[in-house]
Amino acid sequence: MIKMENEKKLEKENEEKYLYVYGIINNQHIELAIKGLEDKPIEKINFEDICVLTSLYPNLHPILKEEWALQHADTLKKIAEKTTVVPLSFGAVFKDQEILERVLSKSYQAIKNTLRLIENKIELGVKVIKNQADDLPEELVQEILEPLNKLSIKSVKGDNFSDRLLLNYAFLVEKNKLSQFSEEIANLEKKYQNLKFVYTGPWPPYSFVNIRIAGG
Repeated sequence: MIKMENEKKLEKENEEKYLYVYGIINNQHIELAIKGLEDKPIEKINFEDICVLTSLYPNLHPILKEEWALQHADTLKKIAEKTTVVPLSFGAVFKDQEILERVLSKSYQAIKNTLRLIENKIELGVKVIKNQADDLPEELVQEILEPLNKLSIKSVKGDNFSDRLLLNYAFLVEKNKLSQFSEEIANLEKKYQNLKFVYTGPWPPYSFVNIRIAGG
């Protein structure tokens, strides 16, 4: 009976031999106590002075499940609450640690630069929606952006995927300025009551990470 249980355990471990990567952090000593996809524990792999956050995964090619994509995002959000993280997009799976380290060696300097940029910062999203019938002055976008840009380190314009979308931006904001930024959004909502503000976050700084680390 014990032999059969051990064989099943070994078979399970062999099935889940790939590394799913969530993100990369500076702090190798932090205790996260967070679980990833399918409740697998997050494990740390140290490389130079950075740390990769992974869990075991059954397939080399990612399974496109909506629930897993949402869990990936939720896991990164929990990590970002504890420490600065370079977030990877859903589905970065590596065959083994050797291949992962090979990729890290090529991207190391870019990762370090990104960690410096985003340290102690968060991403906040702002969409402003107008009434279809409104004929608004072109200067309005800058009037809205100006006070928000003053409270942020950097901003990135997103796609205006609708005629009603006046603006769509992501802002990189220092954590200690979150309340100020939120207050400014409230002030803008009062000032422009004919517009709808969709304010989201805080998020890991997806929009400010230009590193593309693909699995393999």
